[in-house]
Order: sequence, then C-alpha cells, then structure tokens
Amino acid sequence: MTDLPLAHLGETLYRSGYTEPRLRQFWGGPTTEALLRNNAAPAIHHCARTLADQSSTAADRAMASAALLFHFHRTVPVAEVRALLGESFDTAAEAGLITVDDEEVTAPFALTPYDLPVGVPRGFRPGDENLYLVADHGTLTTPDVLDGEFVLGLGGAGRTLVSITPRDHVGVAADIGTGCGIQALLLTRHSDRVIATDISQRALRLAELSAGLNGVTTIEFRHGSLLEPLQEPVDLLVSNPPFVITPRSTDTTFEYRDGGMTGDRLVRELFTRIPENLTSGGRSVCLGNWEAASGKNEGPETWVGDDYTSVFVIEREALDPVAYAETWIRDGGVPRASTAWNDAVAAWLDDFATRAVDEVVFGYVLMAKSDNDVPTIGTEDPVIGGADSDVDRGPSGTAEGVFKTRVRVTSAPANNPHGLAEFLTTVIAIRSWLAAAGPEEIAATAFTRSPDLVEHRHFVPGAPEPNSITLEQGIGFGQVFDLDTALAGFVSVADGTLTLRQTAGALAQLLEVDPTALEDQLVAQVRALCAAGALLPDSGDIGSSATGTSAE
Repeated sequence: MTDLPLAHLGETLYRSGYTEPRLRQFWGGPTTEALLRNNAAPAIHHCARTLADQSSTAADRAMASAALLFHFHRTVPVAEVRALLGESFDTAAEAGLITVDDEEVTAPFALTPYDLPVGVPRGFRPGDENLYLVADHGTLTTPDVLDGEFVLGLGGAGRTLVSITPRDHVGVAADIGTGCGIQALLLTRHSDRVIATDISQRALRLAELSAGLNGVTTIEFRHGSLLEPLQEPVDLLVSNPPFVITPRSTDTTFEYRDGGMTGDRLVRELFTRIPENLTSGGRSVCLGNWEAASGKNEGPETWVGDDYTSVFVIEREALDPVAYAETWIRDGGVPRASTAWNDAVAAWLDDFATRAVDEVVFGYVLMAKSDNDVPTIGTEDPVIGGADSDVDRGPSGTAEGVFKTRVRVTSAPANNPHGLAEFLTTVIAIRSWLAAAGPEEIAATAFTRSPDLVEHRHFVPGAPEPNSITLEQGIGFGQVFDLDTALAGFVSVADGTLTLRQTAGALAQLLEVDPTALEDQLVAQVRALCAAGALLPDSGDIGSSATGTSAE
C-alpha cells in the first residue's frame, strides 16, 4: 500500500527546492567544497544568515529551513517549518521525522536529497531524478562518538555502488544490508521485485521511511543477517556490506560498518555464499575490504569455489594498517590525540599484527553466474588478462566462459557518459569470451578499437622515432597502456575489417620480422587490451553502449 501522506511530504520538499543541485546553487561553490571535506560550518552559517535576514525571499527561507532542520540537525522556528511543509507538517511529526518543542522544531533523523547519477533509469514521474533518504545524523553535524546502532546515510561507498550497478531490467533483485535503503530504492526502477535485508530493525524502519517519502511500494523488507532472509534465488544482488575490519577487543561494534566479525571474515562468508543465491545468468555487485597478508597473493576471486560463477575483482585502494586505522577511527567520531584515539590505534595495529597483515584492500567484487552448465575440459593456457597481467582463463572443469581474476586499477574513473556500470558490463562480457577463446580463435578474430582511445607518442627532441608510445582510455577508469611499434600499428588499423592474423602478416612484412612470432606476441597483447575494454572482439554478441561501439 502506498503511504500517500509520506509521498506528499517528499513532493513538498522537492517543490521547495530542497535538492542537491539547488542547494549547491543556494550556498555556492566554496561552501559545497567545504561540505565535501566534512565541514558544515559555512553552510550552517549561510542558512542562519538567510533566516535572520528579513528581506530573504520565501524560497530562500524554505531552502535554509530544510537544510538546517534535516541536513544539519539544527532547531528551526515552528513558523518557518510550517511555511516549508504546509499540510505535510503533521505527517512529518506523526512519522517521527520532526519533533516539536514549544516554538521550535528539530529533526531526529537526517533527511537528505540525492541527485541521481548518469545511468540510473528516470522519467517515471516529475522530480524522480531526486531521492530523499532517511538516516542518522553523522559526523558532519556531531562531534560525539557514533552509537553502535548508527544507520548510515549515503556516503562515498554507497555512491560508488550506485555507479557500478548494472541497470538493465531484471525480475527479482536484492539489496543485502540495505541501511538507509538507497540501493533498494534504485533497484525498483529496473526490477519487478526488490528484496531488502538488514540485521538492524532500526535500519529497516528508516529504509521504509525513505521508500514512503519517494512513493516506492515494490520493496519487500526482510529482517536478518546478510543472505539469511533470502528464500529464493535472485537475478541481481547488490551489497555494500559492513566490511570495515575492526579489532574485536574494542568496546563498540558499528553494525552499519563492521558486522562484529574478526578480520575480513564477514565479506569472505558473504562472497562465498552469493553464487547459491543467484539464478542462472544472475549477477552480483558488491563492495568490500579484505586483508593482504605477508607471503600470500589471494583475494575474493579465490574464495568463490562455484564452477559456474565468474568473479571479477577490481582493487581500487590499498592502505597500510596505520592509515587504515586512522581512517576508520576518525570515521567513528573519536577525537584525534585523545586517550580513546591512542587506545583504538593500538588495538587496530595489534589486531592486524596477529594475522601478519601488510595492507587492507578496498575494491569491487563482481560476479556473473553462467547460464551454460557444460564444463570446459580444456587447456590451462595462461593468458594476459589486463594491464596488471591477471589471468582470465577459468580453471579446468569450470563452465565455458567462466573466469576468476583480480586486477588493481587505482586511477580515477574517466568520463563515462552512459555510466561506469555499462563499461564494466562490457568488460565482463569480453573477459568471459576471452576465458573460452584459445590463441587460434583470437588470431582468427577481427577487433575494433574503442572510439575513446587517444594515442600519445613521446619523442626526445630531435629524435626521428618515439621513445615511448602510450594509449589512454577516455572512459572506464582512464587507464594508460604502454605500446610497442607493432601493437601501436595493430590498434591504428583495428576497425573490424581485418583479423588479427591478417594484420599481423601485414605488420610483419612492414617491420621485417617473423610473422608467426609477431602473431603470437599480438595474441597476448590484444588479450590485455581486450580485457581492459580498449579493444572489442567481433565475436557476434559483444557490443557496448558504454563505448558507443558494436562489434556485431
């Protein structure tokens, strides 16, 4: 049943201009930049001055009131809030979103707007490019150490998960550890049904409020730990789980971020169990932290033993134990240099030492369950899978096209006009093809270069030949690849007309080298560029709106 009063409250806030773009315009660029640094003081000052200025317009007063009340956890006069909310004032009070004390109003929870990024479906109704999210007020507005049952709003990790989640239509989707409900809300835009789970009843209550404010009625909220509430396989599973590695010797467990388990055990258990909860052809997109210990070179791709599920791990950041401890102790609101700070740092470092942890990695874990149940009885041909020399071919006995690989890509995302998720979807499809393609098939395939590529040639002044050639992507993660003369020549003519073998033969004649040796070299090099999305194989069904190119 639609909660019409709550939906009307959301519409009222939207009409008042309480949206991310309008707020940025209201208080200007420098204040917006300060907020990104977790400094709310300039914005609070601007809003307070607006309300104190009797000449302020009604629209500006409404913006200032909404921001002070819901974003910055400040008291606002009843008259200003009634002017802002109108007939929705009582609805907000009944829902527990505001409390009234004499002539002042406060908001127990943060109610913040979110402007949807490129790639998320929209156009269902006026104003649906914006969402309202209910969560707890955090370190932006309070100097206190956060409570263990804190419900996180939309942070950097949540925004990242939004950007890498595929948005094609699916039947059943699930958001595991829904928190404030942002991922579930967006899944409803391209899913027939959405299941949202959380171990926190409090989080589920706030997520239900978020759904009501946005007029969303197709989410089924289920209480329980991680995957336990799922009773059926799903077509798309997303999760921003409580992945922060926290020593168990500390007094406080933050449900929203560490889940109360030792080391990276929580994400290990989650990732291991995901395949059994996916339909044939189903996918999952998760974030996580995992430990890298001395003498070991393994990651989430080694945890998933299912022979029919591809695992693509993208390592985006790695922190040493000291930097990691600083990041998350500060996130909990512990004052630097206090006794609590020093004790917490010692506990973190001692905990990591017990497992010989060298660094903690943050990254994306993408899985795709094969809809082909025929195992591959093939070679263990090692191949170069990307700029980081990862291996794409699945282990013997896995289903055709299944791969398990890990790459480290720390460059900032480039310009992705169709969204980063489109690019990643294309890369996974290419890697699946590479996992099943041997050298002969690759040699017989024609390739098309992605139209976003830019070649740079670097010359020593006066030299007739470049001393280095690089290829830069304009989409995806903006990666840069080193090319030799032969590979540069191949990329320059890769328009889908000639097969790799034909191009290698022509280049061998031009460069006066052995054609067989050059073909073998190009097969390995082209695998690398394909795995990174720089080249597209003309394999019949791999194309991408992310690159604007189809290889069909």
